[in-house]
Amino acid sequence: MRTALALLPLGLCLSASVAADYLAYAVGEQSRQPLPESLVDIDVRYLLELDWNYRGGRSTIDVRPVEVAGGVGDASSGEGVPAQAIHGVISEALRRTGRFDVDVDEGADAADYVLQVTVAAYQAEAAVRITNPRAGGARRAQAAKGRVALRMRLVNAADALLLADRFEALVEQPRAEFASHGAVEGLPADVWRTPIGQAMLAAVNQGTFEVVKAAGPLAPTGRVVKAEDSRVWVNLGAGILSVGDELIVTAEGEALVDPETGLNLGGPAIEVAKLLVTQAEARFSIAEMLSATGTPSRGDTVVPASLPSGFEFAPRWEAPADGEF
Repeated sequence: MRTALALLPLGLCLSASVAADYLAYAVGEQSRQPLPESLVDIDVRYLLELDWNYRGGRSTIDVRPVEVAGGVGDASSGEGVPAQAIHGVISEALRRTGRFDVDVDEGADAADYVLQVTVAAYQAEAAVRITNPRAGGARRAQAAKGRVALRMRLVNAADALLLADRFEALVEQPRAEFASHGAVEGLPADVWRTPIGQAMLAAVNQGTFEVVKAAGPLAPTGRVVKAEDSRVWVNLGAGILSVGDELIVTAEGEALVDPETGLNLGGPAIEVAKLLVTQAEARFSIAEMLSATGTPSRGDTVVPASLPSGFEFAPRWEAPADGEF
């Protein structure tokens, strides 16, 4: 399935409470609001566009085909529930976080994580509402409603359960100014203007946020591009490294060969040098050697000297004033 989603709006005015190192933000036309660790008390209208600030390493994740719970649509076929389209929306949301590479060609056995999703509720309906019960011949109006609930289960490569939760969103008044996510195969073109479409996105974003939290940060891995005298160029840029960061360069040691099969088993990682980042550009950084037991070579592995301690979250949710989101 190919999912085409539009880029987030540019030129947003930042809220005064925004800090550059928070994990994620709720995005409107006029502001970005940093998200706290829990999204439970946040109105779903603020969870339709998330902007991610993750700059660490990536893991592979296999998103299994979305299942439909019994009693939701046609229990046998999932008719009325766009399970395949929801799979595409979830996959794209995970890609946008920067934490995951999605759709592993090698299959689930090669993925670092496996995500199972079940649609527990999917209701798109029009409810009759009496607008003036005291007037003779009271008028009745149609009020649309959308409700989506997703159950998500995340396990790692060792089959350890990291997340098992339900994420639900109810939308009765769609956010009119919401920027469309673009076309998704299997969904109507105007789906993001409808209550059911916005409920789907809010539920997906809630679940995605928790999946990233459950996986946690991962130290980025880069490579030496070139080394000259005491200077080393690496392929990790300013989005990941900052001036003053320390790096460790390792090279693969002597290859080990299985005496029975003749297969190359690889070699142990050997520390070659410690570096200090002195310049961080958009797509690469330059570092000076602090110490060395050898000479860094093109292709050697580069990792930060210290592991990431955890994600940063806003201390609380601050809902924007009317007309300021």
